[in-house]
Amino acid sequence: MTEMFGRLGAVTTIRIIIEAWNEIFLLLLIAIMLLGARKDKNDELLSQIDIPMTRELIGFFALVFFYNLADNLSLCFGGLTTPFARLMMEGGVFVYYLMGAMLTAYFLQVVKIHIAKKNNDIRLARIITGYQLLSVPALILLIATPFTDILYSFTEDNLYQREWGFYLWQGFTLGIFLFAGLLIFIYRRQADPFFKRIIAVAVVFPTSGFILGMFFPATVYFNNTMVSISELIMFMLYEKNKTEVALRYGYALEHTKTELAETKLTLMQAQIKPHFINNAMLAIQEVCATDPEKASELIGHFARYLRNNIDSTNSASLVPFEHEVQAIREYLALEYADPAKRFCFDFDLRAVDFSVPSLSIEPLAENAVKHGIDRYSESGRVILASYEDEESFHVEIRDNGEGFDLNSETLGKGGIGLANAESRLQQMCGGRLDIRREDGWTVADITIPKKGKVLPPPRGKGARLDRRRVFLRSVTARKGEMTER
Repeated sequence: MTEMFGRLGAVTTIRIIIEAWNEIFLLLLIAIMLLGARKDKNDELLSQIDIPMTRELIGFFALVFFYNLADNLSLCFGGLTTPFARLMMEGGVFVYYLMGAMLTAYFLQVVKIHIAKKNNDIRLARIITGYQLLSVPALILLIATPFTDILYSFTEDNLYQREWGFYLWQGFTLGIFLFAGLLIFIYRRQADPFFKRIIAVAVVFPTSGFILGMFFPATVYFNNTMVSISELIMFMLYEKNKTEVALRYGYALEHTKTELAETKLTLMQAQIKPHFINNAMLAIQEVCATDPEKASELIGHFARYLRNNIDSTNSASLVPFEHEVQAIREYLALEYADPAKRFCFDFDLRAVDFSVPSLSIEPLAENAVKHGIDRYSESGRVILASYEDEESFHVEIRDNGEGFDLNSETLGKGGIGLANAESRLQQMCGGRLDIRREDGWTVADITIPKKGKVLPPPRGKGARLDRRRVFLRSVTARKGEMTER
């Protein structure tokens, strides 16, 4: 180190040390970005996102690495006159200029892709291609320099020195960067804000280095320093933008999921509405011809039935449990309009002060009546019970019919889809629907967790609940009249 310090001087030695640290830092940035890109591919969220400028910046950092490496290599062998040292010096400087030309062409290509092609501006793309082709004469000058000393030459002590062509080269490079900066200004409204910031950094700092370098001796060169500063700022901008893009995508994804869930609920509710209205109208139709007065009464029940249900079906919000109970009572009035129906519907409501998804209880009760039991027999029986424990509210709809296939997707022939009911309970209140056979009864068991509680793992199909003593208030209809006993 002492020998190098004495041979090259303090300024050049410090420059070598700084550039060596910069090379290590560049390798670290490249490794971080490559590993990050690989990790993102396995990430559930980030794998769906194309993070802007990832490949472009990795390519830029790689070119800068070789750009600085060639410069540092030539600096280390400056002042040594051995054949190997001269070879390394000449090769290092040549590669340094070559990497500079490649960086300029690469920079123009990035601008062409993100400005001209994204805006479908064919004319601008051709102009940029023309500027890229101007690199060909510059490369010809570089190739000729070892034989003509156009751009640079070496002293007898194997030290680098500039020639008249250096200022031509620098002027061409400076013109390219100023041209890119002008394009960003002209297309500032069409360009992505993150891309504009990246290009601004890529223009301002290297351009400053080019201008300063033209007024200082070759030993005091600002290009590499300014490029190093720009790469650090670019990396910081990239990581910031990556975080923002991921957050925006995450928010958008959650919003989309919410919208899809609400749409699904709306579609499921739309599937249920015709079911209610059709059955009610058929029940009224049956008595219109024989008992107009009774039909008028049934229309009143039907009106209250609609009033309780239509507002609920127009929203995906929860409704009081008592609303569902009232809808069941109105439905029963319509069912019992037929004097031949002799079934018994019993209520045991131990808990009513809670909310449920709209149309989650009434359709299950209706299915139990229509498809679970023999409505025309006194032995047909349905029970609606509700109670609560420390964790949850429970609603049971029991019928003593023959039951149905527990693996089926519908509750009885033509009944409401179990998948719909289960999905609505889960999405709207974290609830659960279990269907089972128990001691000759078919039981639809709805469990709704209380606020702040989480349901335990579901029991398997056919599992039994603990025995409970049930006291029933029976509502039975005979010949179209409802009595409570």
